[in-house]
Amino acid sequence: MIRTTFIFVLGSLAAFGCANTTQPFAGAPATRLTPAPVVTADINTKMDKWQTVVYANRRPGADVIFYGIADWRDAIAQAKAAGAKQVSLIFVFDGPAMVLTLNDAAFNRVMGTTTGNPWKSLVTDLQKSGVDTEVCGARLKELGVGNADLLPSVKVDNDGWLRVMDLQSKGYTLFQT
Repeated sequence: MIRTTFIFVLGSLAAFGCANTTQPFAGAPATRLTPAPVVTADINTKMDKWQTVVYANRRPGADVIFYGIADWRDAIAQAKAAGAKQVSLIFVFDGPAMVLTLNDAAFNRVMGTTTGNPWKSLVTDLQKSGVDTEVCGARLKELGVGNADLLPSVKVDNDGWLRVMDLQSKGYTLFQT
């Protein structure tokens, strides 16, 4: 009980502090302190090669997928700024998240809607940034959809999780959303 209360109080104080800050994060106003504080990095990250696989398998609509996809476009630029000459980012969509890779007609059929795929622009923006997008073929079969039901340039793996393990064995870092 004491620990729970402490965590609640600490969380409340953190939320209060974030809500009253003038720094641009967590919904705070995008104003800067004047004069700007001096920030000196203690660790300067440099890299030759950046290989990452993102295993996206959560339910679409979750903020983690929407914001996660947008954040990865920025990560590519940051890796290049850190000196990476070889940048490789692969998104493997599986489970509930694989519907993000469906074209409008297939999305409507699978999800029982008439709105089309609301995330298709996020996926195509990723592809334009140089990200490879892949989807689990086993899950496609379970949903009763095929290659023709996918957004352009989405590749089909025989099994999404096996593909992730294959990429890890080749030196890719795994992130799961």
